[in-house]
Amino acid sequence: MPFDIQTCARPNILALEPYRCARDDYKDDGTNILLDANENAYGPGLALSEDGRLANGHGDDEIEIDLRGLNRYPDPHQHDLKQLLCNLRNTHVHTDKTITPDHLFVGVGSDEAIDALLRAFCVPGRDKILTCPPTYGMYSVSASVNDVGIVQVPLDAEHGFDAQPDQINAALAHDPSIKLVYLCSPGNPTATLVRKPDVRAVLDHPTWNGVVVVDEAYIDFAPDGASLAEWVADWPN
Repeated sequence: MPFDIQTCARPNILALEPYRCARDDYKDDGTNILLDANENAYGPGLALSEDGRLANGHGDDEIEIDLRGLNRYPDPHQHDLKQLLCNLRNTHVHTDKTITPDHLFVGVGSDEAIDALLRAFCVPGRDKILTCPPTYGMYSVSASVNDVGIVQVPLDAEHGFDAQPDQINAALAHDPSIKLVYLCSPGNPTATLVRKPDVRAVLDHPTWNGVVVVDEAYIDFAPDGASLAEWVADWPN
């Protein structure tokens, strides 16, 4: 497994100094006076009950939502949300390792994550991605927007639209400029799950230095144990 983030990711991305929020340097316990982010220190201008729920003005009935704290920007690192997502996926069906918030990126829908991966790993006008049509169209759209080439290895329509790992690996061996392999599982529009041995075969490629992206946008419609999310604890790519 020759994956090396230092040579796979774009050099300018590796050299970036991450944006640092001023509040990263301290924890707000609710008693601080915060004037740095143009926030309303007095909370939302709505009628609230004593426990923070929004009163709707109809007797004792209240809308079941806690608005306390909505006057502040949320945690930019989304740690609590990421931990909840980890708790959901830490089933230990595929590995006894545990995914942590450090393994997660939270985006505005799948499309942001698809695009962010392209911008992090693919040099415009030079690098490529590999897709397996018929598949989700935004892989190719995002690649085109970022001036990234597209290599296609079609799914095997004669055998249940399975991925073809031997052909994928042959393409990766032939063209080292391929940085990302997008596999949709369950497939869109095929609804088929990518077989785990097929994913492992690509991860085990002896020479390719790139990232396998398994798009599980519809995984909650699949049988229990179908997710490969926990594999990120075993495979750096």
